[in-house]
Amino acid sequence: MSATRNPSKGILTFVVGALLAALLAMHELVPTTRGLALVVESALPWTGLLIVLLFIVALFRFSVLSIIGVLLPALVWFLMFGSYLRPADTPDDADLVVATQNVGARMPQPTATAQNIIDHDPDIVSVQEIESLSGEIITEQLTEHYAHSTDQGTIGIWSKWPMSEPEEIDLGIQWTRAIATTISTDHGDVRFYSVHLPSVRPGQESLRNNALSKLSDAIEADGAEHIIVAGDFNSGSADRYFERLDDELTDTREAVGGGFGFTWPSIFPVVRLDHVMVRGLEPVGDSVLDRGTSDHRAVIGYLDYP
Repeated sequence: MSATRNPSKGILTFVVGALLAALLAMHELVPTTRGLALVVESALPWTGLLIVLLFIVALFRFSVLSIIGVLLPALVWFLMFGSYLRPADTPDDADLVVATQNVGARMPQPTATAQNIIDHDPDIVSVQEIESLSGEIITEQLTEHYAHSTDQGTIGIWSKWPMSEPEEIDLGIQWTRAIATTISTDHGDVRFYSVHLPSVRPGQESLRNNALSKLSDAIEADGAEHIIVAGDFNSGSADRYFERLDDELTDTREAVGGGFGFTWPSIFPVVRLDHVMVRGLEPVGDSVLDRGTSDHRAVIGYLDYP
């Protein structure tokens, strides 16, 4: 039956699609009460599956309304996340290779985790949660491989090149969760931040939100030409509190594509909490390592100087 004979056909698909498009476009209006915004914004990339389901329904309830009901959210979704879907390859060489991983406080087989990072031969490594016994073992392994290293609190940095004395970045919390150093690479100095933002639970995001704001302030005030910020941000890419930082820096995965690069939980990742972000450098690759023994997968970013 044609759409002209049954104008109501496909109206449900249209309504659902319009609501989904509105959610995507105006997700920042979702209230933060009881962590609702946190959950919704973390799940936004997965709404692509709902659009696929709408498309299947539209095939059976074919009409002008059903087509519009699919096209509306598909267009908004693509504008938000289409950059992640570009095909991408790992470059054979890059000026800088940066690895980051939250290794977990109670992780089995820490030596294998350290070796997994070392095998990819990154120039700079940022590791979080190194205060545990497994973290100490990983620290020893990396220190044996890298000529230069520094650590404070729960985070550490290892580098093939000399580093300046690390500076603690005030995130408004009582323990060290971010440090910065200047690394003298073969291509010039780079300002390197290693970060581990506070964990979040639905309804308990204020500490992380404040830390994100303070980190954004610090980076905005940093006059360095080349900046890398790597670590566990405990923030998905669509999180409204992460977006200010994302406006100041370029996320390697968003820049090069190759999929969403989810990192947590490692057994079946559903959100990308771990990021390599840059200013004044060009991302040319981003890879997520296979599941190890941590609850976070490691991220490796490949960068070129402009």
